[in-house]
Amino acid sequence: MTLMRNLFFLLAISVFAVASLVISIFNYNPYITTTGSLLGFYLSFLISLTGIGALALYYAKIKLSKNETVYLYFWASIRQAFFLSLAATVLLYLQSLRILDWLIGISVVTVSVLLELFFESKRHL
Repeated sequence: MTLMRNLFFLLAISVFAVASLVISIFNYNPYITTTGSLLGFYLSFLISLTGIGALALYYAKIKLSKNETVYLYFWASIRQAFFLSLAATVLLYLQSLRILDWLIGISVVTVSVLLELFFESKRHL
């Protein structure tokens, strides 16, 4: 029962974050906007990408594991989706500042992967 509640909560948060992202894309001019609206855009981008990614990762793990112990994959999927969406948000922010190149992009993605590997190895100890 708690798994269904968590999935519903994640889906509801994702829907609201996607709605906030769409509103901020269509209503704000990026050239004359304030810091608060840019922060809202990046935060809604992070939350919506985390929610969509977590749901996609969770259902992919269920399908690949042939429906065994499905409740174990939920929090790991959220953590992995958060790290990937955090990397994507940082890359988007760096691109908006026009300082993103391939070396910085590879570094950001590598840090994200290494963080996930750290938490994954800590779980097996």
